[in-house]
Amino acid sequence: MRTPEFNDDWFNPNADLPYGVEPDEIRTAIEQFYAFYADLNQFLMREDHGRIETVLRANNALSDFIGNVATEELAQASDSLIINQKQDGFPDILPIDNETYADQAYEIHHGGDGIETKCSKSSGGWQAHNNEEAWFIVFRYERGDPEDEIDEMDPIRLVQVHLVDLLRRLRVAVRNSSNTSSGTLSSIRRSQMRIRSS
Repeated sequence: MRTPEFNDDWFNPNADLPYGVEPDEIRTAIEQFYAFYADLNQFLMREDHGRIETVLRANNALSDFIGNVATEELAQASDSLIINQKQDGFPDILPIDNETYADQAYEIHHGGDGIETKCSKSSGGWQAHNNEEAWFIVFRYERGDPEDEIDEMDPIRLVQVHLVDLLRRLRVAVRNSSNTSSGTLSSIRRSQMRIRSS
């Protein structure tokens, strides 16, 4: 099984990121995701269960898996971030130096500071169904052809990481006037900050 590797050719070490996050911390999160992914697949294949890509066949299930692991790895890699301790709280990752958050043991139902994480295969960005205004980090990935043999399948690769402030860069796509559901947020193609790995 081939293991993905971080590609320095596409890395932007000078990106100016919020909440004291350093570009090298994004790099570390990606490298740790790759290490976890490789270990997990080696175990699954050794036990004849296939690969995580074949176990989680639905794209949204695979995206959720990648996004959850990448979120955990980023919080662990950064000295300035911590995972939101409230399940399904917003945003996913919180700044450690926020005293209000600290007083609540970082268990935040809905906060104004922090980074929400998303994961997508789409080259045009991602969509969410809440009109949230915050920093978002979007991990875009590519995967191998599911029709390939297990041993020959190309590995999952995180090919782009976009960090965008949706307070200023946002478009709302209204579904239709008869639908009372919330609008759909789409990140614009050119995000404010970009760190890319391929």
